[in-house]
Amino acid sequence: MNKGKILLIGLAGMLAAACATDTVDQPQATPEASYAKKFVNTSSDAVQGKLLFYVEEGCVAQLETAASASATGIGQIDAVASQIGATRISQVFNMKVNAELKRELGMDRWFAIEFSKDVDLDAAAKQLAAVANVERVEFSTIVKAPNVDEPEIVEIAGMGTTRAGEYPNDPSFGAQWSLLNKGNATDVLGAEGFISPDARAGVDINVVPAWELSKGNSDIIVAIVDNGVDYNHEDLKANMLVNEAELNGVEGVDDDENGYVDDVYGYNFYANSPIITFGDGHGTHVAGTVAAVSNNGIGIAGVAGGTGAGDGVRILCCQMLSDDDEAYVETGYDQAAKAVEYAADRGAVIANNSWGNDPGVFVNDNTYEANMSLRYAAFNYFMKKKNHPALDGGVLIFAAGNEQAPMAGYPGAYSEYISVTSIGPNGCPASYTNYGPGCNIAAPGGQYYVNQYQHYMRSGCILSTLPGNKYGYMQGTSMATPHVTGIAALALSYASDMGKCYTADQFKSMLLTSVNNIDNYLVDDYAKYSGKMGTGTIDAYRAMMSVRGISCVPVVAGEEAVINLTALIADGKTKLTTMEQIVISDDVRKRLGIKNETIFGDDLILTCENPGGGVISVVMIAGGETAGGGSNMGGMRIEKEIALIVSDRFTSVDGVVSNPGGWL
Repeated sequence: MNKGKILLIGLAGMLAAACATDTVDQPQATPEASYAKKFVNTSSDAVQGKLLFYVEEGCVAQLETAASASATGIGQIDAVASQIGATRISQVFNMKVNAELKRELGMDRWFAIEFSKDVDLDAAAKQLAAVANVERVEFSTIVKAPNVDEPEIVEIAGMGTTRAGEYPNDPSFGAQWSLLNKGNATDVLGAEGFISPDARAGVDINVVPAWELSKGNSDIIVAIVDNGVDYNHEDLKANMLVNEAELNGVEGVDDDENGYVDDVYGYNFYANSPIITFGDGHGTHVAGTVAAVSNNGIGIAGVAGGTGAGDGVRILCCQMLSDDDEAYVETGYDQAAKAVEYAADRGAVIANNSWGNDPGVFVNDNTYEANMSLRYAAFNYFMKKKNHPALDGGVLIFAAGNEQAPMAGYPGAYSEYISVTSIGPNGCPASYTNYGPGCNIAAPGGQYYVNQYQHYMRSGCILSTLPGNKYGYMQGTSMATPHVTGIAALALSYASDMGKCYTADQFKSMLLTSVNNIDNYLVDDYAKYSGKMGTGTIDAYRAMMSVRGISCVPVVAGEEAVINLTALIADGKTKLTTMEQIVISDDVRKRLGIKNETIFGDDLILTCENPGGGVISVVMIAGGETAGGGSNMGGMRIEKEIALIVSDRFTSVDGVVSNPGGWL
C-alpha cells in the first residue's frame, strides 16, 4: 500500500453482484482470494487517479447509458465510485464508430474510473475488483518516453542540391544518406559532403529505383502514434490527412459524429483535446521520414512523399505523448490504445509506433497479452479492420528500443507486430540499438561520431522535419522505424496501383523478406549481432519486386556476374526451357551501366557498373529448341522478368553472390 495516500473503507460493505440498482438482500462482495485473480497487472509504474475495468457483458448496456459521469445506476459500481470520490466513469473505446466489430472483440466491455491522485491506487483497485460483475481490473501503465537525444537543428539552405532534372529536387536530399548513400562522396553532398569516417556506399534503403514504380498514393493513410506532428510544416502539410467535415464545420461541434470534436488534423489523446502539440519534434521527425513531400523544391524527401503533386501517402496524427518531458509519466497505455483505435477508425492501414516498454518488462507474448489486455484489444482491432482494398487488415510497426539490450522491448517484440532495429551509415548495428529475440528487421536509424576535436557530429544521423518549418538530425530505432513504415506505404501504394490485395500476414512476410544481409559486416566488435538484427536490412526495391511478383537477383557493382537462369526460373529443377535472349531497355542499361551480357548455356553473364535496380527480361522457348509456328513444329516463346539489384554491399565467389538476402 502506498504511504501518504487516502485509505479507503473496508470491503465488508460492498454492494450487489447483479447489474441492478436494488440494494435489498444482495450477496456479499467477492472474497479477496477470488477478486485478487482479477488483477491484470500491478500498480508499478501506473498512472495515478485512474483504473481500467472489464465488466460482464450483461452490464454493458446500463453502463453505456449511465445517467451521469460519475454514477452508473449499478449499485456495486456506484458504491465504489462514492467511496473513492470518483469524478468520472466512462467507456474506454469509442462505440460511435464500427461498433459491431468492437463488440465482437469485447472492446465495449472496457471502462475507466477516474478519481483524485491522492487516493491509494491499490486500495481502490481492491474495492473495484470486489465487484462481482467486474471481470478484470487493469492499472494504466505509464508509456515511456522515447529514449533519444535532443535533435540537432540545422539550417536547410546550402546543405546540398540535386542535379537539374533529377528526382527528387528537394535541396537536402543529398544529405539523406539513408535514402541514397554514396559514401563520403562530395558530388552528392557538396563541399561539406561527409557522412561519417566509415560510411559505406550502398548502405541505404534502395528507394531510388523503387520510386520509378511508385512514389506514393494519397489513398494510403499512415498513422503516426507519437507526440504531435506539425501539420503546418512546409514539407508536411500537403500530405496531412485533413478531416474536411471538422475543418469546414462548427467549432466545438462533432460535425462528422465520429466521437471527437474538432479533430481536423488528428487528436491529442494525452490531453483529450483536438489541440496538437509538438514538443521536442519526435513525432514531426518521424512523419517527415515517412512522407515529407518529395520533389517540391523544399527541404527533404519522404520515402512515400509523392511527386509534389498531392500524390504522397497521407499522415494521420495520433498524439498520445505529451509535449513536456516531465509529463510523460502521466501518459497511460489506455491513451495509446485509444490512439491506435482512432487510427483504425480514421482509415489508417499502417501505424508507426516509435515507442515501447523497456526490454525485460515482459518476457514473452503470453505475459504481454495477460498484462496489457486492454491495449492488446485495441491493437488487435487495428490489425483486423480492413481500410483499403489492397490490404485485408492493418500493420503495426514498432521500434525495437535504444537500450543496447539483447532483446526487443514490447509491444514491438510481440509476434504479430514488426519490430525494427537500427544501423548506421556503415551498415553495422548502431551503438544504442536493441537486438536479439523479438527483433524482426533492420533499417537506417543513424549514428553520430566524435571528430578530432571531440565534437559530436550528427551527419551520420537521420535528417528530417522538425516543428516550425525546421529540419534536424536525430538518431534511434525511432528513426529506423519510419523507414520501414515508409517502404510499407510505398509497396502498398504500388500494390493498389496494380489492383492487388494481400492479407496483413502476407504483406508482413513480404516486408520481412525484402532485405539484404549484413552478416559480412558483423565481425570483430560487431560479431555479437550476427543473426540478431532481424531478417536483414530493408530494401525498398526488393519490396516493390515482391509486389510485382518478380525474382530479385543481386549483382556486385563493377564485377562480372554469373546468373543461373534455370535455378532462378525453374527453382533449380528439371530444365523447362531453352534460353534464347535477354531484353534490356535503354533506360535500364544506362542506369545500371550494363555491358557484356551474354547467355552461355543456362547462365546469363553480364557486368553492371552502377548501383541501383532495374528489370530485364529473359526470352525462353518452352517445349523445344526453337519456336514453333507456320511450317515449323517447335516450342512456345515465353518471357520472364528478372529484377537486378546492384550494390557495392554484396560479395561474390566466381561471379555468384553468396547469401545475398537476409537471414530467412
